[in-house]
Amino acid sequence: MTAGHAHGVNHAVVIHGAHDVRVEERPIQEPGTGEVRVAVELGGICGSDLSYYRKGAVGDFRVVSPMVLGHEIVGEVDEIGPGVRGWDDRDRVVVDPSSPCGTCDRCREGRSNVCERPRFLGSAATTPHTDGGFANFVVARTANLVPVPARTASDVAVFAEPLAVTVHAVHRAGGVRGARVLVVGAGPIGSLLCATAHAEGAAEVVVADLDRQRLALAEAVGADRSAVVGEDDPGTEFDLVFEASGAAPAIADTLTRARRGGRVVLVGLPHGGPLPIPVAVAVPREIDLLGSFRFNHDEFVHAVELLVDGLPIDPLRTGTMAVTAAPDAFALAAQPTSMKVQLDFRAA
Repeated sequence: MTAGHAHGVNHAVVIHGAHDVRVEERPIQEPGTGEVRVAVELGGICGSDLSYYRKGAVGDFRVVSPMVLGHEIVGEVDEIGPGVRGWDDRDRVVVDPSSPCGTCDRCREGRSNVCERPRFLGSAATTPHTDGGFANFVVARTANLVPVPARTASDVAVFAEPLAVTVHAVHRAGGVRGARVLVVGAGPIGSLLCATAHAEGAAEVVVADLDRQRLALAEAVGADRSAVVGEDDPGTEFDLVFEASGAAPAIADTLTRARRGGRVVLVGLPHGGPLPIPVAVAVPREIDLLGSFRFNHDEFVHAVELLVDGLPIDPLRTGTMAVTAAPDAFALAAQPTSMKVQLDFRAA
């Protein structure tokens, strides 16, 4: 056990409802068999965290009781539970927030990201809710841990979870090597998609969005060129189109951007009303329309590898704030110009 940690205060970021985020003290848990306790260093505020903050819900999953938020965390092993081998105190780790059941048909098919009975850190999908990782101390299964080498900074490693979402999207597309790629939406996921596509060998990566500032950041991490929606034409005949905005008009437009026999991968969660899909375009051009959801553990591991290898994600970091200022951090993260805001648990 790391000296002194067991006697510290466990500050947790708890959602009670829309615009009601509080910093509360929670008991420090002891790890069970096959588990370790992680002393969290940094946590990244995700789009789903912001949805809980703005609406008290993510889609149909509504907060009905106080829940600890957060699923993007990096830290070090603080205490080792019974039966754990291969991990030592102070090992630096990122935590895969997904715990699939491992026994359903989807898990047996190797598609644990669409497990029929999943648990996910900081999710109101189940009742009781699954508390997340925004706390000084979090207990995790060793199967969810991925080591982080000393040369990789914590404020880089904490990008592993959102980056894994883009790694999975690229896998759903069948790979991007040599492809002309269009990314629609230059938010955190869209920008990380640009970085991943570039790193995985895409011939060209074009990004489209309404916001010039976000487009500039997407270009800084991997896009070859950008287009302002409504002003510039991003082009057509793309081999692959990744829709990362979730906006209904953008989703409809993607099918007109793909070449014959191309693929459209839907990554952003849809919003903004009914989705008018131009089927008359998709059918004769035989365009594949694919959904992409979360990631599998091996894709999470690959995301860590990309970060360790130096994927250029620094421009996407908006700022870092102490966990005790979590309500202010969420207010900052909710601003249209923000990308990724990180919470620092080390000084609490």
